[in-house]
Amino acid sequence: MIATVEVLRYAAGGNCVAKHEGRVLFLRGVIPGEVVTVEIPDQPSAKRYALATVVQIDKPVANRVAPPCQYFGSCGGCDWQHLSITDQAKMHFEVMQDQLFRIGKFDNLTVLPVRLAEHETGLGYRTRSRFAVSDAGNLAMRKFHSNDLIEIDNCLISTEELNAVTKSGWEPGHDVTIVQGSREVLVVTDREYVPEIEYQNQYGSWQVPAGDFWQVHKSAPTILIEEVLTRLDIASGDRVLDLYAGVGLFAQPIAKQVGSNGKVVAVEFDNRAHRSAVKNLAKFSWAQAVNSDVAKYLKTAAGFDKAVVDPPRSGLNSSVIKSLTNLPELTQVCYVSCDPGTLARDLREFADLGWQIGEIQPMLLFPMTAHLEAVVSVSKLS
Repeated sequence: MIATVEVLRYAAGGNCVAKHEGRVLFLRGVIPGEVVTVEIPDQPSAKRYALATVVQIDKPVANRVAPPCQYFGSCGGCDWQHLSITDQAKMHFEVMQDQLFRIGKFDNLTVLPVRLAEHETGLGYRTRSRFAVSDAGNLAMRKFHSNDLIEIDNCLISTEELNAVTKSGWEPGHDVTIVQGSREVLVVTDREYVPEIEYQNQYGSWQVPAGDFWQVHKSAPTILIEEVLTRLDIASGDRVLDLYAGVGLFAQPIAKQVGSNGKVVAVEFDNRAHRSAVKNLAKFSWAQAVNSDVAKYLKTAAGFDKAVVDPPRSGLNSSVIKSLTNLPELTQVCYVSCDPGTLARDLREFADLGWQIGEIQPMLLFPMTAHLEAVVSVSKLS
């Protein structure tokens, strides 16, 4: 079915919402306020939503910009190149508020303006990119929700160093991950044998399995550490839990702040990340890396004042939140989120268990995409 609709609002996942004959339509590549012609897939009338295809934009809005990348619209890597960085930040702010209201049932939380990296343009920020290889042996990206490939000569959101790696002559059927550390660029083609790469900033130095367990934005590690340290307000002697710790991004600077009379335990389930965390914390005798499931570890944890949690996109589960609540000396949790929906869900559970929710700081660390990071501190009410 072909129809003309008005775009109503942003939605999570890089889509916008429109309606037609009572059915909710999810659209990509459009902006609220635009009038567009869409193709709606044939579906049973009982199904109240559909992913429609935009045929043409009949009435664009004034803030639409020309996408800088020639592959935008075909390549599935970016969602928002038709919006300026300023408008992307506004869009993410609206989505965060919407998720807190719809999922978390909050109407009184403070959401701060979306933080951007200094001099953010949305281009040249990725220090890690993963490509498929076409039948012709050229690096390629997958189209949106498809296994079809589009060959890429240059990825505008990747750094110059990544783009300098040859795009041809690769073995078809394999993925290629190109990773830029602080000193070198590595190419990873075998997921079983992954070398380590080093990252450095003013807070420390980390050995990381190339291609995993590290933020892709070149400024993201520094920004995240700043936000976490600000919210935890760590003092000498504090005893801090770092849950879903990865390679110890937060555990290392926290260990420096608590000092030798403090304690840091970094809990990570993945074996490869844990082994790197052991190396990254080796010089701090008061910091320990533990290879364990977080929920299992918390069943016997004791004696911690503060915690930082950086869970996967699925967020925390109820058992983890309840275990944190039951730790008698724990007064504060800093939650680092990569999904507004699961963050809203988890904050509702924290609130229902008697925690006070602080200001939420969204961070645009994946420009041109629908991904949004956020940091928030929750405190026990006495």
